[in-house]
Amino acid sequence: MKKENEKDKKKKRGEDIVRDWQPLFARLRDTIDWALDIACRLARDYDEEIEAIERVRAYLHGWLDGRRIDIDMRDVLTTLAILFAAIEIDLGIDSSALLAPLRTAPRMLHLPGIARDEFPTVVIRMPRRRNAANAFTHLAAA
Repeated sequence: MKKENEKDKKKKRGEDIVRDWQPLFARLRDTIDWALDIACRLARDYDEEIEAIERVRAYLHGWLDGRRIDIDMRDVLTTLAILFAAIEIDLGIDSSALLAPLRTAPRMLHLPGIARDEFPTVVIRMPRRRNAANAFTHLAAA
């Protein structure tokens, strides 16, 4: 019985950790805002780049709020390029060869929102009848 109790405790601890995402989301939001504030300061003379950075901020805040969003990859790549270029200049890193595959990446990326209370899927139940090819009805249950 002692082994079963230890397994139950480990299982319960794992469930508590996985289900409590809100502290992580809060820290991600703070980190994202901090990094994007730096990007805005770096791009201060270029209005188009600042607009791209602010759209990325809106995308990420929406995603963290649980909204489904479509991200324009040009905005993301512009924002990352500004941050990575500054880091590389400061640290003397050359990663241009590593970024080449991004040229063929899709332009839009669809991300489902996180932290939603809705069910992730819908179950479709079909009536159980033999040879019922002509009697097709949908019964959906969440």
